[in-house]
Formats: sequence, C-alpha cells, structure tokens
Amino acid sequence: LAGGDGAQAARHYEQAVAWDTNSAAFRHDYAMVLSGLNRAPEAVEQLQAACRLEPRNAEFQYKLALGWNELGQTGKTIEGLQAAVRLNPGHARAWYNLGLVLDSTGRTEEALQALIRAESADGFDPRSPRARATILARLGRVEEARGAAQRALEIEPRYVPAQELLRTLRSEPRGQRP
Repeated sequence: LAGGDGAQAARHYEQAVAWDTNSAAFRHDYAMVLSGLNRAPEAVEQLQAACRLEPRNAEFQYKLALGWNELGQTGKTIEGLQAAVRLNPGHARAWYNLGLVLDSTGRTEEALQALIRAESADGFDPRSPRARATILARLGRVEEARGAAQRALEIEPRYVPAQELLRTLRSEPRGQRP
C-alpha cells in the first residue's frame, strides 16, 4: 500500500484475513484498502465482521457507518453513528457526521444537538459550528446562526466557509432568513 499498489495490498490483506479470521484489526485495515479501491460493498462486509469481532470498538462502528453512507443506506448510517457515539461519547467525528445525516433526513433539532456534541468533543474543529450555523440560517434563526459562524471563526479565523456564511448572514436584515 505504501508503494502505491492498492490492488496488491488488497490481495495481501485478503490473505491475512484468511489466515487469521478472528482479527478485527486485519479486517478493518482490509476494509480501508477496499474502500480506497472504490469497493464499498466489500469494505462494508469486512467492517461488519470487524464489528462482530470487536462489538465495543467505536472506531469500527464509525467506519462501518461511513461505509453504509457510501452505499446510500441512510438508516444504517444513522444506526452505525449512534452506535459509535454510544460506545464513545467523545467521538467528535461520529457526532459531526451524525449531525449531517440527521439534517439530511429532516431531523434538524436532533442534528443541531449532535453538532453541539461534536463541538463539545472537539473544540478545535470549526466544521461543527459552521454546520450548525448553516442549519440555523436555513431555519431562519439568523442570530443563532451568526453566533455559531462566529464561533467557527474563533476556532479558525481563516476558515473560509464560516467567513462566507457570516458575510451572507451580516448582509441579511435582523431576523430575516438568508
């Protein structure tokens, strides 16, 4: 894999998994190679096996949820992300992705709560408050959106998506929807 030959790496991981069928780590790593080769269905199979072998591993649950997302399985994506955050309430990326997928299904209040949890878990990532600001702006909650966008800029002053959103929000009359 380090040499740039993903197909060869996949063959080696396939062999490693065959030799040690009880290694969740091998299956996880194999799944990452498969995913990189755009073989998402096979990657999901390997991640499901990894999760069966190590059901309390939040990172495996998180990666499985991302695999389900690649396959367009929104319900399974949500279930997987919820499992990841149950296992590790501090898994910021799982909370962030959960917020995004919940928002995509119209569950905006739950999405906002998930994004707040993401921000609490990792206060150094401007993406969570920016995503929250975007949702709030869409809901017409302009003042809250401005505050969330400003929070993203406090974290990363040069974060262009938050700068652009805040510029748009500042040009809107108070209380108006952007």
